[in-house]
Amino acid sequence: MNAFRISAAAAALAFSAVAGAQTVGFATLPPGSILHAQASVIAKAVQDHSKLQVRVIGYGGDTGILESVASKKADFWLLDVGESADAFHGRGTWKGNAKPNLRTAITMYGFQMAFWVRKDSNINAIADLKGKRVPAEWVQQTGVIPHTTAVLAAGGITYNDVVKVPEVNVVRAADDFKAGKLDLLFFAVGAPKVAEVAASVGGLRLLPMSPLPDSEARMKKVRPEYYYSTVRPAPHIAGVDAPSPVQTIDVVVGVGAHVPDAVVYQFVKAMRENKKDLVAGHPNFNQFDPTEAGKVQQSLPHHPGAIRYFKEAGIWKG
Repeated sequence: MNAFRISAAAAALAFSAVAGAQTVGFATLPPGSILHAQASVIAKAVQDHSKLQVRVIGYGGDTGILESVASKKADFWLLDVGESADAFHGRGTWKGNAKPNLRTAITMYGFQMAFWVRKDSNINAIADLKGKRVPAEWVQQTGVIPHTTAVLAAGGITYNDVVKVPEVNVVRAADDFKAGKLDLLFFAVGAPKVAEVAASVGGLRLLPMSPLPDSEARMKKVRPEYYYSTVRPAPHIAGVDAPSPVQTIDVVVGVGAHVPDAVVYQFVKAMRENKKDLVAGHPNFNQFDPTEAGKVQQSLPHHPGAIRYFKEAGIWKG
């Protein structure tokens, strides 16, 4: 009888542990994008080193991602801080539709983006895009609008100088470029989709940022969070033959204000303290600096659960 009671108690404890494992939704871009690949890596690291279960949810664009967290259909998200902050403040494409319950959880690293053309293209500078077919509008992924607008501005031109081709998101635009419907590919540096496109079109060539002396200042006029960083040739990066400056913005894991402090604490702790697991899953995580994980994002406040962890770890920058 005692043995039965002990066995039953053990079973009850095991069931309680399973039932207590909280599942959180992690919203990001669709499969094929670099952010979806990285969200999957983060999810595994968090699951392996916490009591959380993480379900990665792909959306067609930034709007769906941020709306899902704002409406509590998801809990965390992975995006650049610029569009996230726009949603928080209700500015840009979010004017009149502010999402004040969005928060920063952890800063990952500077996210690099670039323009590519076919290797045999006669387009050699951003200014050469005048009259060329350039993806525009970005119906589902509105956060790309300032990205591409800013890169064009760095080269001294605007969307008024090119042939605007309406696109839904970067994955669809990449397929249209591959099909010959566009003269330009815009995507994240190191994304698997870029390598796929390069293999399909006979190679790609990174379109360098304009040599104009004020090109970075022109870019920052569109969004002050942008800055230049250098992308270097690497096996997983298609179309980069020499060190080149590219558009960069910090990528954050964001979280809804509705998520309990203890859950955010666990998520941030598991991610920050297991860089080795992150790097094993995707080479871009080599850029992740755990000492900068608590970097203050001036335009998007932190969740108190994250602040608690960063203070305990001695890296809170606030």
